[in-house]
Amino acid sequence: MKYYLDITLLPDAEANLGFLWQKVYQQIHLMLVENKVSEQDSAIAVSFPHYDDGAFPLGDKLRLLGKTEKALDDLKVGQWLSRLDDYVHIKGIKPVPDSVNQYVFFKRKQFKSPDKLREGVDEQAKKLAAKNNFDVHEVKQRLLASLAKFETKSSLPFINVTSLSTDKNRPVEEQGSFKLFIEKQTVTSRNNKQLFTCYGLSRRTEDQQVAIPWF
Repeated sequence: MKYYLDITLLPDAEANLGFLWQKVYQQIHLMLVENKVSEQDSAIAVSFPHYDDGAFPLGDKLRLLGKTEKALDDLKVGQWLSRLDDYVHIKGIKPVPDSVNQYVFFKRKQFKSPDKLREGVDEQAKKLAAKNNFDVHEVKQRLLASLAKFETKSSLPFINVTSLSTDKNRPVEEQGSFKLFIEKQTVTSRNNKQLFTCYGLSRRTEDQQVAIPWF
């Protein structure tokens, strides 16, 4: 990644940062889908320069990175965010500083919901009961009690998003919404041979991870 473009979010009394992140990132996702280089790949990365660096976990700045200045210019970011003119400040494209010597992965982190965990509780209860010579009904009740206390919330920052990549022609309200948990991992070297998801994030598997400059 040789060039970058910063988008600063400008909250006010009517639109807080959480609301703005949802609206801005939704448009960025749609923009990356429209400009994808293959069925599920984007050549553009996103970064969060103020990640976990203040009162709001993601801060107030979103950074787009590309291998060329033209790649970023062709996105027409201003057009995609035109409806949010009062709430964003888009800076010009700049080269990544030569002094950068630190790199990070930004990846999606997924968590199983209690409903998903409950689907396998019968099988798990049978295995535990057989292994420890316990009553299967009692084991199941204990597992269900534990699930009732299970916290699905993560300490990781997240954005509420709607996936538009599978069928962008469907109305937004008919698309599936979810919390996109974002994990940051610092690394000492970079690997830019792979592509990014259409959320601008690195993939999670080790052989597909793509580090981006951190500054």
